[in-house]
Amino acid sequence: MKNAIPFSPSLRNALVSIYFLLITPMIGNSQTENTLEADLERTFMPTLQLGYVWHGTEELSAGLMTQTSIEYRDISNFIFRINYDVFNSRMNLQYPINEDVTFTGRTSFSDVIIGVGYRHTVQKHNFTAYVQPGIRYYGYPDLTAQDNQVNLDYDSRNIGIIRYSVGYEFALTTKLFLAIEALVGHTLKSKGFWTEDRWAYGATIGLSAPIN
Repeated sequence: MKNAIPFSPSLRNALVSIYFLLITPMIGNSQTENTLEADLERTFMPTLQLGYVWHGTEELSAGLMTQTSIEYRDISNFIFRINYDVFNSRMNLQYPINEDVTFTGRTSFSDVIIGVGYRHTVQKHNFTAYVQPGIRYYGYPDLTAQDNQVNLDYDSRNIGIIRYSVGYEFALTTKLFLAIEALVGHTLKSKGFWTEDRWAYGATIGLSAPIN
């Protein structure tokens, strides 16, 4: 069973619109001292990273993560970031009739998170840290037993999350960076797959570059 949450064009356009709506005041205030070209050099989109995440719950296995983010790096070294991330996993749910039997299948879910960070630069090395709250969108199989029969319904849900991450970037060229990040996140309440343990841990690696 695979419950993919696609990254639709409408969602992509909405994220980009929110991003530019929120950074417009930053760019507008900086125009008195910096050109538009300098602002574009501080805007990184999209940054693509691949990783692996341990979800911290027995109902989900560890799995691959695709992280896509848009960043605006202010001249003060503060960072504004929007993420759209997709996770792939295997679920392992208890069968309602017989507790010794489990229901398994592949599943995927996605996070949309928005937050701030800070960057410290030492020559070709950047050290970053982020705090990003947001929403997780996922599908949960609803198994019910009646008269020795099991009914399966698919329930689309969402849950609040928050993620903390630290990163390291190395400047391969003046406008191309190798990025490595470690992340810790948790859901804001017990729900769905995350009723017992709400914490997740992972790491990603990828490349980033400014628009200009």
